[in-house]
Amino acid sequence: MIELMVTVSIIVIISSIVLFNFPSFASRILLENLTHEIALVVRQAQVYGIGIKQTTGGLFPAYGAHFSNSSGVITVGGITEEARKLVIFFADLPAGTGNGQYDGGEEVETFTIQRGNTVSDLCYTNAIHTTWQCDVNNLDVIFKRPEPEAHIKTNPDIGELDSARITVTLPSAEIGERYITVYSSGQIAVTAE
Repeated sequence: MIELMVTVSIIVIISSIVLFNFPSFASRILLENLTHEIALVVRQAQVYGIGIKQTTGGLFPAYGAHFSNSSGVITVGGITEEARKLVIFFADLPAGTGNGQYDGGEEVETFTIQRGNTVSDLCYTNAIHTTWQCDVNNLDVIFKRPEPEAHIKTNPDIGELDSARITVTLPSAEIGERYITVYSSGQIAVTAE
């Protein structure tokens, strides 16, 4: 009888620990998955850009991903949402002479970030600023054929950038943040720091 009570007590203690920690564990997994999905949008732009993906009319434009950390509401492709909850995969038109930034009507696909998650910060480094500068509201990462290098632009345009970092945040701040870093070399990394 005593062994049974000890066994049941151990099971109850372990179960309560697991159930108590499950919500934060699930949130961490959701944040990790969301960050990787957003990084895949950038990777898709890279593949389309260097893989010579043709648009309607036989054009071969550069492709990119547009990010905003603005809380203002915008409508893109029939979706009305806060700008910081949208990731816009776009073709930089007209082909060959695009401006390297997202302009309305260029979207190929629009991804909505769900469950209160947001792009909370957009940062960059360049030759002048070797530490992260997080003073921009819009960031575009484009890939032009035939080079795999990323061309990173901000709005307002501040010149050639070395890298960009997109911060993804859950509504519950205690979970932390995840970062997508895109280097001008074309490397895309997802990190927790």
